[in-house]
Amino acid sequence: MRQCLFDSFADMIEAIPSRAVLRTLERESKMLQEDLALQRDVPAGQAASILCFCRFVGTVSRGLPVPAPAAAISANQMEFYRKTVARLIAAGELPQNAALEFDDSFAGDQLKVAHYAM
Repeated sequence: MRQCLFDSFADMIEAIPSRAVLRTLERESKMLQEDLALQRDVPAGQAASILCFCRFVGTVSRGLPVPAPAAAISANQMEFYRKTVARLIAAGELPQNAALEFDDSFAGDQLKVAHYAM
């Protein structure tokens, strides 16, 4: 495993086709939950950030109310997640309102949909 869990995660998501991202996020979420439950050596903060994003994507893809993130998200992570949401919207994998939902949940009033190039 690379030194930085988040970087490995981001590299993986960027390398796969958009249509495979939702399934990959679901599997990644299950693996991280298992790692944490079994107290494996994973960076807890990065795992929590990834799990929040996986939960967001799964929830918004089903049209359900989006929970507030339970973990602190760094600016670098937020930008990657925002870019991934825009990519999934463009591919038709997420509904158009996912951009606004993301900003409302993760960035609050700091950043709004203007960041999405669509």
